[in-house]
Amino acid sequence: MFYYLIFAAVAVRLGVQAVTEGFPPLVQFALLAAFLLLSLLQPVVHRRLPSLVQPLLALAVGAVTGMLFTLPRKDYYCLLYVAISLSVTRYVPLRFGTPWLAGLCALLAVVLSLVFGLAEGVSYIPVYIAGVLVIGLYGRANRKAEEARARSEELAGRLQEANQLLRKYAERAEEVAAAQERSRLARELHDAVTQIVFSMNLTAEGARLACEADPRKVPGMLDRLQELGRDALAEMRALVDELRPRSVAQLGLVRSLQKHLAMRRRRDELAVQLTVSGPERGGEAVQEALFRTAQEALNNVLRHSGVKEAEVELRYGEREVSLRVRDAGRGFTPASMPGAAAAASPENFGLVNMRERVEALGGSFRLVSAPGAGTTVEARVPLEPGRQE
Repeated sequence: MFYYLIFAAVAVRLGVQAVTEGFPPLVQFALLAAFLLLSLLQPVVHRRLPSLVQPLLALAVGAVTGMLFTLPRKDYYCLLYVAISLSVTRYVPLRFGTPWLAGLCALLAVVLSLVFGLAEGVSYIPVYIAGVLVIGLYGRANRKAEEARARSEELAGRLQEANQLLRKYAERAEEVAAAQERSRLARELHDAVTQIVFSMNLTAEGARLACEADPRKVPGMLDRLQELGRDALAEMRALVDELRPRSVAQLGLVRSLQKHLAMRRRRDELAVQLTVSGPERGGEAVQEALFRTAQEALNNVLRHSGVKEAEVELRYGEREVSLRVRDAGRGFTPASMPGAAAAASPENFGLVNMRERVEALGGSFRLVSAPGAGTTVEARVPLEPGRQE
């Protein structure tokens, strides 16, 4: 809009002076028409043939320069150079913008000195050069701001896509975990409870037959039946306890870890040595975060390390508590912790989740691993955490 206001101001003033001074402005209006046509072509050429934008601007500069050399000579034609400086900042690549503005300023100084003489031209040169620089630099800054805004919006869109991917992976992980848990419970029921119930049925059948053949064996069979019933009840309670576990805050972190490690040994044959230093303390959030970190780290040991042994070390200091989970497995070469886009994968999601849990409490998370040297996950959390927003 500002560009065409400048053009309109020059055209109106030329028309008024042509009437008041009585000269036919045919050449000037022809050059103005050429300038307007070139101006209208600029956005179209920029979209379709950007390599032709600079030659187009050079023709516009030639049209303005030609007007300055026509009689009667008018200095306000130089306002069109100011308009061209705006086009330069809008359509010319940024790396060429500064040379273009410098060239316009130099051309202004030369043309005004030639047309009006050095003595009169000096009075015009600073004004029009200032106009070119102010408008040009303002347009350049505005273009950079628009490009930065566009990049920010693009980055925000990518972050939103990554966040959606993370949610999908989380939902998928929950579905897979639920399916795996159902399969595990089915195996547990078949391997333990079903076998015990089958033995109870055989024992009861034997006791019924013994009532007729040898009644003295019945009490022993009933004792065996009672023992099998207690075993079945214990197995069922263990399964129910896994389905509806008490919270870490109720049991305490150490007891929860002990119970979890016993379950992992029984269920997955994962042998874990637990070492605790210092008296147990810390709030519910600290205990929950460290328990979930240990839980996820042991999941990774089982899935990726290739070994069935691990060490869990829990140290209570004066101001912080540290958790270290170490295995002597195959290890790997860890990259830097993944960002939003790279994190959207099942392998990285657990690591990101552990880090976020710990850092949300003002703690620190560290992963150390190397091929053939095992993996160590370490989390440190202050006993009085300051949550990070």
